Amino acid sequence: MSRPGGDGTAALERAGAEAVKRAVALDVASRFQESLVCYQEGIDLLLQVVKATKDEAKKHRYRQKISEYMTRAEDIKKHIEKEKQDGKYHKQIRIEENATGFGYEKLFHEYLSEIVSEVWVEDPYIRHIHQASGYLV
Repeated sequence: MSRPGGDGTAALERAGAEAVKRAVALDVASRFQESLVCYQEGIDLLLQVVKATKDEAKKHRYRQKISEYMTRAEDIKKHIEKEKQDGKYHKQIRIEENATGFGYEKLFHEYLSEIVSEVWVEDPYIRHIHQASGYLV
């Protein structure tokens, strides 16, 4: 492609396709939260491609695929929300060694509501109650 902006569109197209491929792989692996993020990223990139594309037939194909991805992303959102309501939602948070800024309120804020009765923290470095007492309510 020698058109101006053509290389930028091709790069967006590749990045969008890769994000969606990753979303599908994560979806198949039942890693729904991560899959949702990848679907959202891929959709955003592909929408940028649609805006930059002049070919109407190509735009139509992109819009069809984007619509399919959006439908799946909405289904995943509903599934995650239902799991949260049923108390079955599981999310693993990895914190790198020596990282800071990960207080319990920040980590669990999205889950704190009238329906949450307890939060289990598995942390090999918390061995005594006083190590967490300043954070737990």
